[in-house]
Amino acid sequence: MFNLNACANCLFVTLLILFGYSLQAQSQKKIELEVVLSSLERKYDVSFNYLSEDLDELKVMLPEENSSLDAALTSIKKQLPLKFTFVSQQSIAVHRIRRVRCLSFYSATSDEPVSDVEVKYQNQSLGNTNAFGKIFIEKTIDLSKLRFSHPNYFSREGNSAVSDSEFCHKFYVYPQIELDEVIIKQYLAKGIYLNSDYSLKIIPQEFGVLPGLINPDVLHSLQYVPGFVNTNETIAQINVRGGTHDQNLVLWNGSRMYQTGHFFGMISAINPLMNHDIKVVKNGGSAFYNEGVSSVIDISSRDHAQDFKRTLQFDFLSANGSAFLELNENSNLQIAARKSLTDVYESPTYEGYTDKVFQNTEIQDLLQGDDNRITTQQDLKFYDVSLQYDYAFNSDHSLNFDVLAIQNELKFDEVLETTSARKRNDFEQGNFLTHLNYKANWSEKHQTSLSFNASFYKLEAFNQSVLTDQTVLQNNEVLDLKFGLKDSYQLSESFQLNTGYQFNEVGVRNDNEVSSPELILIEKRVLTTHSGIAEVEYTSKTQKLRARFGLRGNYYAGFGEFRLEPRFNLSYQASRYWRWNVLAEVKNQTLTQVIDRQRDFLGVEKRRWILADEEDYPIINSRQIEAGVSFTKKGWLVQGSLYHKIIEGISAGSQGFQNQLEFLQLNGNYEVVGAEVLVQKQIDDFNLWFNFSIMNNTYDFNTFTPQQFANNFEITQSSAFGANYTPGSLELSLGGRYFAGRPTTGIDNENPILTPETNPRVNFLSPNEQNLEDYLQINFTASYQFQLDNSSIKAGFSILNLFNTDNLTQQFFRLDDTNADLENVRIRSLELTPNAFISLHF
Repeated sequence: MFNLNACANCLFVTLLILFGYSLQAQSQKKIELEVVLSSLERKYDVSFNYLSEDLDELKVMLPEENSSLDAALTSIKKQLPLKFTFVSQQSIAVHRIRRVRCLSFYSATSDEPVSDVEVKYQNQSLGNTNAFGKIFIEKTIDLSKLRFSHPNYFSREGNSAVSDSEFCHKFYVYPQIELDEVIIKQYLAKGIYLNSDYSLKIIPQEFGVLPGLINPDVLHSLQYVPGFVNTNETIAQINVRGGTHDQNLVLWNGSRMYQTGHFFGMISAINPLMNHDIKVVKNGGSAFYNEGVSSVIDISSRDHAQDFKRTLQFDFLSANGSAFLELNENSNLQIAARKSLTDVYESPTYEGYTDKVFQNTEIQDLLQGDDNRITTQQDLKFYDVSLQYDYAFNSDHSLNFDVLAIQNELKFDEVLETTSARKRNDFEQGNFLTHLNYKANWSEKHQTSLSFNASFYKLEAFNQSVLTDQTVLQNNEVLDLKFGLKDSYQLSESFQLNTGYQFNEVGVRNDNEVSSPELILIEKRVLTTHSGIAEVEYTSKTQKLRARFGLRGNYYAGFGEFRLEPRFNLSYQASRYWRWNVLAEVKNQTLTQVIDRQRDFLGVEKRRWILADEEDYPIINSRQIEAGVSFTKKGWLVQGSLYHKIIEGISAGSQGFQNQLEFLQLNGNYEVVGAEVLVQKQIDDFNLWFNFSIMNNTYDFNTFTPQQFANNFEITQSSAFGANYTPGSLELSLGGRYFAGRPTTGIDNENPILTPETNPRVNFLSPNEQNLEDYLQINFTASYQFQLDNSSIKAGFSILNLFNTDNLTQQFFRLDDTNADLENVRIRSLELTPNAFISLHF
């Protein structure tokens, strides 16, 4: 298995790079204005008269070497609000104009000044930015009421929270090509957009603030999106429209992520400091997406879009660093690394998370067991390292190479108190991903890309008992290799044709080795899939109507089976305020996660990946149709959807049953009918939002009685709500989640154990006829940014479960070790858990 212990050193190498790398060439460096004026005095035999305090700390870029005196003064005036008055041919008076304010505009992708940005105030033009991307306006004008536009950039409104550096307020504008399909500019929070095809676009570096989050954690932020629920409060179990977590296709630059979280799902495995662009699709996605019958979460690296190119961050769980390095004119490199601090300091956040995730695991059982054995020296670590290299051969041909490495490690000792005998238990989980992509622009109408992706996942647990000589080694490995070709051609002004081919080979291995009695079970499966894709995109001349129809054909070589997957997405702008959407798709999935026994892998990560064999584990098939509408006017956003989804070929082992179905090998279906609504209102610096979802989610196992009953993940009603307040450098967010209790299976209290003498087993009632109590959690986040001359410091804190609400997230019954008594296992929610962070951007 790849080992990321050495990756801890990568973090410190990164930090050295962060501190030692030169940001700009010396020729572009700004210097003090007074030094520039002294140089001009010597060069042109003139003298400048000014008050020193007027020019104190002002800096400019040097005028061109061979420029005339007039050209040099014009260059300075474009950069600073100054007035030069010729008292005589050799004497020049310099005055600083204080009644104006300087605005500077930069491209978010290249960090270069943008000229010709038109600035409007109350529908009147104030002018355009100059070659330095600057414009000077009256100081009395309210920045929050300005509007900026440019033919090649996304129009936006002003914000009083812009940085104030070197006496000039700094704004970033985004190229139109990146946001050409956006219809909602702020969905829940800044940095989340709603696209015309009903997918979500999330840009972490533009991220605002959401309740309980101290970082732009894309996976945790999804818990506030309609249709997404994580009933056990971790991103290791994100349920989308009633599906299981393994039915979500999570991609990182095209490579599938088989591990999405650290700390057993309490935080995301995606480094928040790495530049990313995330697309979230619940239905009607592109035919180029394979697998993921419930959703697609497509995470791709993007161009640098931050004010600063290096960042250091510390919170109660980890140390984090990132750097954007411009290697030369044609290439750049982004590096990000994160290392846990859990082996150094057991913070309140660490204690809250461990209390949550170790419930109903072997670790907790040892802690709560008899006096003969205890758990000591528990050691939990996690690391991640990500790298993105971009090389442009020229303006039409480019190469991208990306690497992501993730690792979790847990070690704990069993110590027999009477003899001091000690046995070590180990748990390791890691995912290593690579991506190589070549893109060619043959013309304005024709583009081609070739890509290769690899993902290697390994989960391993070694368990030793201090009371016996038995050892257990469990292992789950996935090797996923993919080659892809995509060709795009603009047939006309309205039609674009996308075609492609994908080759995918997946191998899965599961091992179980027990020493006493000796037992070795090794299972290996490999499946090769060939896929052909054709997709047509239509955009009307008025751009009111957008449609995409795709067809994907999958040939599963191991089974000799061919399946077609049509995809459809239509969006119609009925009026200025109303937009309608119709979406439909058919998808298939060959990989699923199952639970053999609840105590596998020490009970902390009991799910293992299994590959379809068309016998015990069939290929999962989904069919989904949806109709939606969105309304936007005067700060209001109302979005609603009705959907119907049918999933066929699920295995009982993938559903997490802990009742009479737990040890049965059943294959069946589930059907979901639901509705989702989001209401949002923007009032000055306040953003208020509320979403509500309802569903009816029913299993159908035709070999079991009763044949139909409630799905384990049926949340009949759920909602999320919040208020964000961003009056400047301060950001506040208060909100939470509410959902109806999960289905649970009761027991016959009068006769709880059947045949206790011969074959004891729990006497369950009908499955999932009862429900847990409703869940409610309120969260809070606050942050403040301090702007310095050439850097900024941001600090803040968050509180999860602000009111320390005691929620029951899971309940089940089982026999104890003696098979004579019944245990009622009750899994509780996270208690009040604080976190804090500080980050330096420079």
